[in-house]
Amino acid sequence: MKSYFKLNNLNIKKKKQLSGDKSLSHRFIIFSLLKKCIFEIYNLLESFDVLSTINLCKNLGIVIYGPINSYILVFSNKKKKNRNKIYYIGNSGTTIRISLSLLFSNNIIIGDISLNKRTMYRIIKPLTLLGFIIQCKKNFFTPIIIYKKKNIGLKYNLINASSQIKSCLLLTSLNSFLKIYLKEIKKTRDHTERFFSFLNKKKTNFIIKIPNDFSSISFLISFFLIKKKIYIFNFNFNKLRIGFLEFLIKTNFIFYLIKKKIINNEHFVKIIIFKINIKKNIIFSESISKMIDEIPILLSLVSNYYNIIKIYGLEELKYKESNRLYNMYYNIIFLGIKIKLKKNYLILKGNKAFKNFLYSYNDHRLFMSFYIKNIKNLKISNSENILSSFPNFLKYFNNNKNKLYVFNK
Repeated sequence: MKSYFKLNNLNIKKKKQLSGDKSLSHRFIIFSLLKKCIFEIYNLLESFDVLSTINLCKNLGIVIYGPINSYILVFSNKKKKNRNKIYYIGNSGTTIRISLSLLFSNNIIIGDISLNKRTMYRIIKPLTLLGFIIQCKKNFFTPIIIYKKKNIGLKYNLINASSQIKSCLLLTSLNSFLKIYLKEIKKTRDHTERFFSFLNKKKTNFIIKIPNDFSSISFLISFFLIKKKIYIFNFNFNKLRIGFLEFLIKTNFIFYLIKKKIINNEHFVKIIIFKINIKKNIIFSESISKMIDEIPILLSLVSNYYNIIKIYGLEELKYKESNRLYNMYYNIIFLGIKIKLKKNYLILKGNKAFKNFLYSYNDHRLFMSFYIKNIKNLKISNSENILSSFPNFLKYFNNNKNKLYVFNK
């Protein structure tokens, strides 16, 4: 059921905000390695992670102009000669996992100090089963060296719910014409599958508009719910990514759908949100894959309400930019909030938080999740890490009125 409003009567200040979807920004750049064509991409997320993917593709011979004001032109019809064999990708684990199989032989890929401590076992394992000969440091840390590609077919069960591993194997199949059979135990993001229709077209020029990133918008949603203010948002409404929104709906989350459309096989939605009343709830492991990136902000939001919440199936949080499961647990304790950690699930009871010093462990989502709690004199380390996913984050919380309208033209 659609609800219509005269937006002028809501007294909401309209402010243009572009925050392109991070997952789509990565993938659309990497797709240029597979198809000879021209991509015009609007609303690209200009974060450090996406810039790492752009630099990697440039080094692999793709001609790229931009990004300028969230616009980029990718020209892959005529590739330049590949001169570099060592690629530095900063802290972008997404770049490694999606593009590793597309690199040439005898290439070396390396990250920064933080990335070099994150294991890449889950992506190296299926590639070695495909016939890749890969060398890496102990515990599957970077730097990673690809020696040879002896591609063979593969039947593989995706035990870990990871869309990045799935995307890498799908792109490997497209790039080498191999038959790879994948079985998902839990459904994950399907951005790569949605783009297959573009790869099958005979067109050589594609105009792509990236919707706003729901993961970034979730920080703004939580902030305004805490402030109890009305607001309007436009974002990517992928059914496999909106677990955070589905949880809110179960807790008397009042919102109205204003507009919905499909562009490039992705859903654009504009909604107006009013208020929420958090109740005692349980999140089971089946729903975690839809909201794995939003778990930190969910814990931060729920801790403002005096109710108990249980979250199961948090094993995947251990393999992010930091061990988010333990880091969130310890920081929430420092705020004086009651929380229990038992193996792979948490039990949290919200109450008033106290000011303290929190350590974000160089994890951008931890910093942003605690920042939106808006506690006076709260100190959080490593604010510079937000540049990897949400460069304009601080800009939207430092105005006095905090009235924001997020949209795409």
